[in-house]
Amino acid sequence: MAKRATAVDIGSHSAKVLVAQVGKHGVSVLRFAGLPTGEAPGDVDLRGAGIPLKDATCGLAGRDMTLRYSQVPPTPDWQLRNLMDLEIQDLAQQSGGALSADYNLLPIGDEESGVDTVLLALAKDDALERQQKELAAAAGSVAAFVPNCTALYNAFLKAGPVEADAVVALVNIGHQTIDLAIVRGTDLLFARNLTSGTKGLDDAIASSFNVSSRKAEALKKDLLDLDPQSRGNYQSGQAEKVTMAAMAAASSIPAAIQSSLSFCKAQTKIADLRLDKVLLCGGGARLRGLRGLLRENLRCPVELFDPFANVDLSALPPDDAEQLQQMRHESVVALGLAVGRLDDTLYALEILPEAVRKKQRFQQRTIWNIAAGAVVVGVIGLQVSFGQQRVAAIDAAAKQMRVQVSRFKSIDSRAEALAEENEKARVLVAHLQKRALPLHGALRTMRAIEAHLPEQLWLDKFEVTAARRGQDVTPRAVFLVRGKALNGVDAGNVMAQFYSEFKADPDLSRGVEAVMAGKTTQDTTQLVEITVDLTVVPPEAAPAEDAKEGK
Repeated sequence: MAKRATAVDIGSHSAKVLVAQVGKHGVSVLRFAGLPTGEAPGDVDLRGAGIPLKDATCGLAGRDMTLRYSQVPPTPDWQLRNLMDLEIQDLAQQSGGALSADYNLLPIGDEESGVDTVLLALAKDDALERQQKELAAAAGSVAAFVPNCTALYNAFLKAGPVEADAVVALVNIGHQTIDLAIVRGTDLLFARNLTSGTKGLDDAIASSFNVSSRKAEALKKDLLDLDPQSRGNYQSGQAEKVTMAAMAAASSIPAAIQSSLSFCKAQTKIADLRLDKVLLCGGGARLRGLRGLLRENLRCPVELFDPFANVDLSALPPDDAEQLQQMRHESVVALGLAVGRLDDTLYALEILPEAVRKKQRFQQRTIWNIAAGAVVVGVIGLQVSFGQQRVAAIDAAAKQMRVQVSRFKSIDSRAEALAEENEKARVLVAHLQKRALPLHGALRTMRAIEAHLPEQLWLDKFEVTAARRGQDVTPRAVFLVRGKALNGVDAGNVMAQFYSEFKADPDLSRGVEAVMAGKTTQDTTQLVEITVDLTVVPPEAAPAEDAKEGK
């Protein structure tokens, strides 16, 4: 609900503009202005109020509005809305013009028959457009139209003398209208809008004295006295004549209240319903003797309704406060219009023109749907943006991964090539090793032969073969040395000496695990053979000093 509300109540004689807000101490009136109206409807300049009129709540009364009651069984809200829409369409066809309407349930239903009572308010669109133009001319706008009778009820709920279970008739008497609400405790039993007011008294006086309506109204204010106790004791003969002329018309006011009570009894099925009090407001409440007339006819207390006694007026500018004091009773409806917008616990019955309804629907629904759509689009945009960033990050990671995979594949390919080359090299090395170790032993053997071969012998043949001993896979070399002795030489002694020195040669003892005994054979050709079977240690396993010596 709004914290501040502006109300506009345009009557036949004056227009009331009131601004109120909800504060810590309840309702506070901030501004007030009373403006005179002309004889023609809508002949008022609201700019003279000097109050912003944006989103104002306007009152409806008289011929501008119609109230109807419908009895419906308890139904869901959507079904009740459909029923009311059908009834509104039917009434619009009967009236021959466009209508705007609103409805609300009355707090008390018929418990015996199990039905609810719906209060339906209808207004002609041309009447609503007229007030909209009046506010538009003052740079204002209309938020809603509210029946004066329900505004009167809201003013009573918010700032009235509410008594539990007391049946009170709230009566706002205007020049051309009477707004009436019958309340029991805080429950609205009946609301009514009448097109009669104090103008009937003016017409009766004008007809009786053959004067203008303006003169008749002046006579009414100055001389009329409706109090039954004043009979036979009037201020003057002229006052008695004016009173007698207006008495028949004045009796229509208590008659309207009594008929309203009868309608309320029939509708609520409360046969013993009776009024405990009548509260009067409006310009007509000031008529001399009216309260006495109503007390005599209605047989109950009649008082003036002054809700401003329970409202904070300290914020009012002095001029506004003075004007409100002068129009205190005429401004009750304006207060009810304002508080109805400030408190959502009060009775809501707001008639909206189609243009205003579309605007509010747009603000309350469409704009939020658009905002929600914008939020959704924004969220989707963010998700898309985050998704794109994530996809980009994933693409970058994938690209980096592909680079790494390519590099790893290249390394793997090179490793496989190197492994293949290593395998070839290993095979070659193994092959060369098989060849190298015997040759290495042969080189040592050749050195030893060269160092110890005597002159009586010469080398005829040197043969090297590779061999293994059993399961021993250590490389071995078998050297066959065959020589020939000179004629006349004792080959056996020479060979024995040679073999001894040969065997003891340090070049053979280092790096050779075993030197097998050689054998010497001699035949007629003086041939000598020495077979050396030895195991040769690989060069890297030889002592370090051999490596230093380059052996």
